[in-house]
Amino acid sequence: MLNSGKCPPQFVFEMLAAQATREFLEGQETAEEIVARIVASFSDVYDVEGLESDLIRSMERVLVFIESVEVSDIDLMLLSYIWFQINYEDLVNKRNKKPLFGGLLKGRAKQSDRVYLTAKNFKTYAFALGNGKVALKPDDWDMTTEVEFEPVLKLLFPAAFTKDEEE
Repeated sequence: MLNSGKCPPQFVFEMLAAQATREFLEGQETAEEIVARIVASFSDVYDVEGLESDLIRSMERVLVFIESVEVSDIDLMLLSYIWFQINYEDLVNKRNKKPLFGGLLKGRAKQSDRVYLTAKNFKTYAFALGNGKVALKPDDWDMTTEVEFEPVLKLLFPAAFTKDEEE
């Protein structure tokens, strides 16, 4: 396998989990159908062994957290979390989108605790958002302008990029 052992970086994994959760909350497909589609779209980019089960487990943890707090717009919060993952390393440090060495989206060894980290990082973001320490995504944010993240965003949000190409 060409991508053997090259799993998505943690922040990309968290973006996949957040988008899968967004789609699940829309109620159009089951979690398994959503995750299977997302995983299939990334199979040429990353090693997807175990990715489906880890994404399902991440979604479950995020959904348990979401049920335990009061949020007025869950979809906006999850999309803002994706924006946050693109733009920030953590609560205070902006992401270097053009690293000198190595690719930002390059596959890495699988983190055994990626499900736990996804839930932990999402909770941290949610509480920081509630306390005004981080912002929601800007109203004028256009994911199609995120050039460095286009390979991932194009697979995760195909409709946004198809619409952009038609214009």
